[in-house]
Amino acid sequence: MRPNKTLLVAAFAGSLVFGVSAFAQSRGERVVVTIGDVKLTVAEVEARLARIPAFRLRELGATADEQRRKVIQQVIDLELFAIAARADKLDERDDVAMRMRGVLVGALEAKLREEALASAAVTDDAVRQYYELNRARFASETRIKIWQIVVKTRADADNVLKAIGEDAAWDSDAVGKWDELTRKWSVDKTSSMKMGNLGFVSANGTTQDNMVRVNPALFAAAAKLSEGKIATEPVQDGDVWVVVSRRGTMTTPERTLDSESRTIRAFLAKQQVAQRVDGVLAGLRKTYVQELHPERLGDVTIDLGGAVTVARRPGSLPHRQVAERPGAPHADHGELR
Repeated sequence: MRPNKTLLVAAFAGSLVFGVSAFAQSRGERVVVTIGDVKLTVAEVEARLARIPAFRLRELGATADEQRRKVIQQVIDLELFAIAARADKLDERDDVAMRMRGVLVGALEAKLREEALASAAVTDDAVRQYYELNRARFASETRIKIWQIVVKTRADADNVLKAIGEDAAWDSDAVGKWDELTRKWSVDKTSSMKMGNLGFVSANGTTQDNMVRVNPALFAAAAKLSEGKIATEPVQDGDVWVVVSRRGTMTTPERTLDSESRTIRAFLAKQQVAQRVDGVLAGLRKTYVQELHPERLGDVTIDLGGAVTVARRPGSLPHRQVAERPGAPHADHGELR
């Protein structure tokens, strides 16, 4: 009986594929170097090389062989330092253990976020619903560029306005004269050195700087003015008074669902990620947190330098005060509020 040629070819091809796969697997598992208990295989070296940007690789050597040898040497040096550190029991120190925990926390958070982003599913309906519920955020908006001079009293504000009104040459150098008044009178040191410029302000008091939000009354006062004009009445803002000048206007276009869908989808996906992380944390807290005594936090104080200390128990001796270093600045407690 003649052998089937097709079966022979198929069998040969299968054995060839299996042989190549086995060779690739055995090649990747070959140990390149052993340092203590650590074994570094060919596959691990390749993985480390793959994580290095191309321009960094060129710094390691002109040829691929030089680059591989340099990476191996770096790994050996790191492992030797780690062995020495463990021999000195540095890994048992509280500060080192805290940093190690920080690295583990960062790695776990990154893993959870990567998994959650990969599985996050934000439907078109969810994007449309978010857009409709928050349509005001995407509507056209008028923002006004506001300059301010902040003073302590209404009398000070009146004096500033009087100085402006009585200056016959004001229009010849309005910007320069405003700058002089701002530096002289304004108690808001964050803006006094830049002509009191708040940038473009929205009706709700938000500015281009996410850290700066102003009283919406400033926008309301500026909205009544034409460009370059100064309000004849100051605005009271809590304990201070503000002289307001309108310096420009910007109208943002309406943002459509099509233009914002990608941003909304990314935002909703991040929300799903945060919910997943919170869920994992809640489960870990339920499993591992065995004792929690918030009432004992009263025993912990924070000193003026920001260091956390344990409050002194009744009957215990006070902590020894450390002498100040010669030339060190003295804390002026009178300035603390």
